[in-house]
Amino acid sequence: MATAETKTSSSSSYTGLDSFDDNAIEKELSICKQFGADVDKLRSLNFNALQLAEIRKGIADKVDVSRYMDPSLSWTAMEELRLEMYSGIDMSEYRKQGFDFLQLSEIRKGISEGIDVSVYAKKEYFADQMREIRIGLSKDGGVPVVFYLDPAFDSMQMREIRKGLQSGIDISMYAHPSVPFMKMRVVRHAAVDGLKFERSVFERYNANILEQMHKAYVEKIDISKYVHDRFDAEQLEQVRLAIKEGLPIDDYISGDMRGDAIKEIRLGLESGVDVKQYADVVYGWQQMQEMRKGLEHQIDITPYRKPLYQADQMREIRKGIEASLDISKYSSMMYTARDMRRIRKKLEAGGYDIERTIAAENQAAAEGAPTGQLTETDVFVQDMILHKDTYIAFEDNNMKCFLTLPDRMDGKKYTEDILLKFLEKCGVIYGVDKEAIKKISNAGRSVIRELVASGKEVINGANGHYTFYFDTEVKEEPELLKDGSVNLDNIKYLQSVKVGDKIAEYHKASKGVDGYDVFGTFLKATPGKEIPILKGTGFMILSDRVSYVATYSGAVRMVDGKVEITKLLAVEEVRITDKRIKYDGTVFVAHDVYSGSIIEATGDVIIGGHLESSDVTAGGNIVIKGGVTCPIRGSIRAEGDITAKYFEGATIVGKDISANYFINCKVESKGWVRTLGRTGMMYGGTINSLFGIEAASVGNKAGAKTIINLGVNSNVLARFNQTKKTISREQEQLETLNKEKDRLKEVGGGDRQFLQWKVKINAAAATKETRIKELEKEMLSLEEEINKGYRAQAIITEMAYANSIFVIAGVIYKFDTDRKTYDQMIIKTDGERENIVII
Repeated sequence: MATAETKTSSSSSYTGLDSFDDNAIEKELSICKQFGADVDKLRSLNFNALQLAEIRKGIADKVDVSRYMDPSLSWTAMEELRLEMYSGIDMSEYRKQGFDFLQLSEIRKGISEGIDVSVYAKKEYFADQMREIRIGLSKDGGVPVVFYLDPAFDSMQMREIRKGLQSGIDISMYAHPSVPFMKMRVVRHAAVDGLKFERSVFERYNANILEQMHKAYVEKIDISKYVHDRFDAEQLEQVRLAIKEGLPIDDYISGDMRGDAIKEIRLGLESGVDVKQYADVVYGWQQMQEMRKGLEHQIDITPYRKPLYQADQMREIRKGIEASLDISKYSSMMYTARDMRRIRKKLEAGGYDIERTIAAENQAAAEGAPTGQLTETDVFVQDMILHKDTYIAFEDNNMKCFLTLPDRMDGKKYTEDILLKFLEKCGVIYGVDKEAIKKISNAGRSVIRELVASGKEVINGANGHYTFYFDTEVKEEPELLKDGSVNLDNIKYLQSVKVGDKIAEYHKASKGVDGYDVFGTFLKATPGKEIPILKGTGFMILSDRVSYVATYSGAVRMVDGKVEITKLLAVEEVRITDKRIKYDGTVFVAHDVYSGSIIEATGDVIIGGHLESSDVTAGGNIVIKGGVTCPIRGSIRAEGDITAKYFEGATIVGKDISANYFINCKVESKGWVRTLGRTGMMYGGTINSLFGIEAASVGNKAGAKTIINLGVNSNVLARFNQTKKTISREQEQLETLNKEKDRLKEVGGGDRQFLQWKVKINAAAATKETRIKELEKEMLSLEEEINKGYRAQAIITEMAYANSIFVIAGVIYKFDTDRKTYDQMIIKTDGERENIVII
């Protein structure tokens, strides 16, 4: 089908700065022009997109933009001037006092909220500190700010004291300028969870150790022994995680192992490998990691289990063993890891052919043999050698040897002895069929292409493999009914196991059988490769190292290459009168879930009947075979996929989401949203999908407003842009702090008050740098999500009805009339993501 660019009055719109791409400046200039601005002047002044956005907003707000029409002003300074004029608050008096625009912003916000700003409108407070005091004085977040008015507190410390006061906990233990904010935060979180640290414990341990004590308290794990033995925070974390999983970590660790080393032991215990082979303080954690990976790949780590090897040397030897290479060619400690890698790569490419063939040895021996008087047989053989191509031929890479013996003019016969000597002189010494030679000689007649020698074929080793005693690829293919809908009843989803059941068996790799050709050339078999041990939960490896058995009864399945056995709770039905179901595992409801029920599971939730106006949350997938009706309320939320017969009026959040139809639903999908069968439809409500939708029809004949938002939705874009703007603000504040730091360096020494100010500035700058790094990490995560949604599209196989609205990458298209397709229509954006096209 041809591609037609959609052109309609309701097709696309731009409501302000929604990206920082190359087109942002031109988009802002275009809108400024619509408001009557002199675009040529704006362009000549080289404003950036954020500055232009403030000018555009100022024009729209009908304020005097000439007051900040200055490209040397940052966009945040412009924003403050605009907001001052828009709110009608005169900040001139505070501006005369020398407050910077960030401080002015906090004072202005306080005035607009009716707060007594005199409490914090002081030069000794940074803008961040002012904000915390302002929030504390506000009606919504009101707390006695007297506890953190001391300017010696940085803004993060103020925040922790304020949040502690809001939570109603005793902040007296940590409300001191000498306590780092991270320590304050840990103590606050612990107190909220019911753990109040003793004063001696609070003073003795740092924030990281206190945090591990807090987590252990929440998880009901006793790590007091390790705290007493002076384990650091990294060590405590690994011990805590091991105890949580029921691993015998105590048998293999000591206090002089780093946290990273204990982690490698923990991971090894989780995988079921023999950690005794590397749980030794003589090894560093990176060496331990290489040995753990080798054991998980089921190889013999003995060749590199030596403390003198560096970790990167171990890595090269491990990879060589896994690839069935002759590691003796590079495993000497005289080689650096780089040299080892170079040799390993050449071995993988077939280089370093050091095998001397048996044929070559025999040839050398034959050439060195003394010559005596020639017999009649020798003369016969030499004559055959002179015309060798007439008599002998080789095929299949010298794996087969054929003789052709024409009648001789001299009438001589080909005896068995002559033929064997001829073959020997030609180098054919292996796989000779003496019975065939004897038969030829006894026949006394010419021969055409008789097979007389065969090499031994190489039998390469078989790779290790598993036999699974459950279906690893459960098919979730519903039955297509005559009316075009689908039936979910035949979906096989749950596979139950009992404790002790064998779930898998490993078959080790075989070495293979070496071979040779008719010349005796040695042909080495490629050994099979072992494959990694199974990863997952709910099972263990027996001492035979090949049998995997379930450690508890539950439901088993394969997820992304991992075996997961989750505990299983099975109930007949769920009613509002039942106790709220909160289960660490998979929940199976045989029949219906009635209105007002709540189900929370860390695993999957499978409902055999219908669900009405209830809330279901799963850490895995959700399958509802009877459909969902939520006339009052109801939400279905899963970390994995969601499938139901149909959805009506529900809020649905998950990855891939599918049903026969969606009516008046609010859907949030991190993958695809699909209707099942030939009559699948979506109408009413809002469908938000990162990758796209597939449906037979969208909308309905009655013109129900149906919004399909594909790719990254406006909330994510708003978060991305807000994060970027926040980074800009934080960087401006950091620049101000750095200028003050430079000024203080030039001033030199001073009194105690001067030194305290210097310390405060340095601490504030360090906090600001940390905050910027956190925001940049958040922005990269959002950017990754945005990039995933760029190729989002809608695939419709029957009808798109009028009043169906598609929003893709911020571009809007509304169907004003019904549109039928006889094949399929694909709705997506063009390459520049500026227009929607329909294919």
